[in-house]
Amino acid sequence: MPEKSIDDLVMTPQEAAKVLKELVSMGKVRVPDIEVALASVRRRRMEKKDAKKDPTSSSSSKSSEDDGGRVKRGKGRQKVRAQAVNVHGKSLHIPAYDKSDEAVKFLTNALTSDSNFLFSSLSPDELSLLINAMAPHDVPSDTIIIKQGDIGDYFYVMEEGRVDFQVDGNSVGNCGRGASFGELALLYDSPRAATCVADTDCKLWKVDQHTFRYMLAKQQANQNKQINAILVKVPFLSELEDTMLSKIIDALTTIHFQKGEFIFKKGDIGDMFYILEKGTAKVHDIGFGDTKFDDINIESGAYFGERALLTGEPRAANVSATSDCVCLALSRDSFEATLGPLQALIDRAMTKRTLLSIPSFGESYIEPHEIDRFLDLMEETSFKKGEIIMEEGKPCKPALHILQKGRVTIVSNKGEINNLQNGGHFGEATLQLKTGDPGQATITAIEDTTCRLLTKKSIEGVIGSVIRLGQARALINQREQKISVKYKSLKKIRILGIGTFGKVWLAVDKTNNGKVYALKMMDKKQCIEYKQHEGVIREKNILANIDHPFLLKMYASYQDDAHLMMLLDLIQGGELFSVLHTDTRDGVSNADAVFYAACVLEGLGHLHERNIAYRDLKPENALIDSKGYCIVVDYGFAKVVTSKTFTLCGTPEYLAPEIILSKGHNKGVDYWAFGILIYEMLVGQSPFYCNDQMRLFKKIVQGKFAYPASRPVSKAADDLIQRLLQRHQSKRLGNLKGGHVDVQKHPWFSDVDVKKLLKRELRAPWKPQIKDALDASNFDDYSSMEKEESSGRKPKLSSKEQAVFKEFGEYV
Repeated sequence: MPEKSIDDLVMTPQEAAKVLKELVSMGKVRVPDIEVALASVRRRRMEKKDAKKDPTSSSSSKSSEDDGGRVKRGKGRQKVRAQAVNVHGKSLHIPAYDKSDEAVKFLTNALTSDSNFLFSSLSPDELSLLINAMAPHDVPSDTIIIKQGDIGDYFYVMEEGRVDFQVDGNSVGNCGRGASFGELALLYDSPRAATCVADTDCKLWKVDQHTFRYMLAKQQANQNKQINAILVKVPFLSELEDTMLSKIIDALTTIHFQKGEFIFKKGDIGDMFYILEKGTAKVHDIGFGDTKFDDINIESGAYFGERALLTGEPRAANVSATSDCVCLALSRDSFEATLGPLQALIDRAMTKRTLLSIPSFGESYIEPHEIDRFLDLMEETSFKKGEIIMEEGKPCKPALHILQKGRVTIVSNKGEINNLQNGGHFGEATLQLKTGDPGQATITAIEDTTCRLLTKKSIEGVIGSVIRLGQARALINQREQKISVKYKSLKKIRILGIGTFGKVWLAVDKTNNGKVYALKMMDKKQCIEYKQHEGVIREKNILANIDHPFLLKMYASYQDDAHLMMLLDLIQGGELFSVLHTDTRDGVSNADAVFYAACVLEGLGHLHERNIAYRDLKPENALIDSKGYCIVVDYGFAKVVTSKTFTLCGTPEYLAPEIILSKGHNKGVDYWAFGILIYEMLVGQSPFYCNDQMRLFKKIVQGKFAYPASRPVSKAADDLIQRLLQRHQSKRLGNLKGGHVDVQKHPWFSDVDVKKLLKRELRAPWKPQIKDALDASNFDDYSSMEKEESSGRKPKLSSKEQAVFKEFGEYV
């Protein structure tokens, strides 16, 4: 029989069963892969059947890939989501089942085999927790263990017996001792692709998704918490915020030392900071010359070598392992690549603390990203001893000054005298003046002085007006006044799209010259049933807090007894997906890819400045506007993340390794997905594409990819993709000290004028042909469902259920 791939099978169940049996016998398919791979067989059979019914189905297929891995036009890849994992709320009880030493050894060997990559990154402690949590599951012969089509709930390991795999009632293979099946159930709620029947009496071990993911997330969160508690004790790091400490934790690497081995020697260049995670060590031969100190014994939880992050001066002592040790280490180079020079971070933290202690800033409704922007815009300025900084009655420059070093004296127009030194501030009152207005006091440097200066112009460039200073609810009130479009003035014209919880309508404002919008309507009952009510509220709140040319804009939110509604911009040009994948080609030119990527990058940067992780970047979620520019839409998975979150969500081909491995993730996952997007734009398919979901995830975690010979990319593009598709998020471009600006400055984007891009002054590669404001030709036809909208009866919600959506929007 010639060699075949599961991806090439488009046949009847009987034919599929025969071929799969042969593939298994030849070793061409792993038994654990069958459950996932058979989904491809059934789907392709349905595609073939649909194509016979409708010759035009090739342009509207709901499948994401065809036999050659070529991405089809039409509705794109489906997103996935696991149960939410909350490691900070009420603790979930992690079960532990007694096992013999023999059973533990058996499970260890089964879980660490090459076929189970999902567990390959587990630490010994995590693997031990997993084995303890696995429950015995004995079933008699002919028992259905897994039923095809059911949502997966458990992962199984076979200890004794034999299990038969069936698709549509036909046997396609079997497995025995040491085999495992159901891995996808540990990642997300996936329908079973095959029925698994006990061929004999079987002894199995099983674990469910929520226990598995919670266990890993809780273990990681606890470890991070312990390391954080150590870091805040380090004098040089105690000034840093939790978000920065979280980045340090990500950048730590593990180093093992044997008993008696030097961790470092006196006189070595200090370039590494250490935390002793396990074991014991001794600091000895401390000091130089005649000055001697007693040796110091240290245990797990201690830190040493911290001055390496600040000065790099030679080591003043030896440190040796007095037992086998495990250390967490961070080099100065890694620290500065991730966060920047430590002294600059300390200075910034102190300046921020001073800024927030000023009432007009600390007591105002100013968001954290705006405060950070103020710090970025501060200018350092120096004054000589005796120099007059401001003179009463003379024109002044409105600006806030924060003293870094030196002293000043302030003489007010009332004759009051005040002296200020390091950490003090002055000039707050001038922010209410116009440039050139007379100063109200005389301020003189009484020694050489350095200040950080924040001008009124810089402040207004960030928050719009200094009126917001000192007004705690000003921004909220301002946003509430934006809701000027009344729901009663809207007329629904046609359905533009269908989602999990509702529909998107093209709507016209009858009172505003027929202005056109997209009205997203979601079913309250379904949101609650799918446990996504918190998610839709989060989506609405995020949309209310963003305003950027390349991000979807929300104008108002409403609700009635049955629906949640958001009034959004109508983007008429269709999906970027349709630009990349046509009937005749996949991918676009390098120049076109640069343009589209630049739009997306600016949008991501705006989100990330607000600590929002988008988490579902793909060409299906970027729409083309009337001028040909990319607009990022669909914020269902977006979330404010200041440290780490653990829920698996997104689109499989675009998931970052840390999401799959339950290691906790942040906005860094968006830069991984951005690398995937650039690759797909240039090559025509994603770099890790595979129809077998578990093999796809294994390829992602390994991070190895190549370019097809038929679609080579430029050196600049390859370098950028390689730096974005970094398995370790602490080394990933975009997730380093410069954020999205690091990506923006990459040579691949050298021809992009960002200012002109943001003003839409650059020529787009393709401009959609749009007849008028009501043109919906780039959307699918859902006219049949418009009739259902008016005829269907809506289930009633209880008062408790309605209360969940109380703050969503105006009741209509």
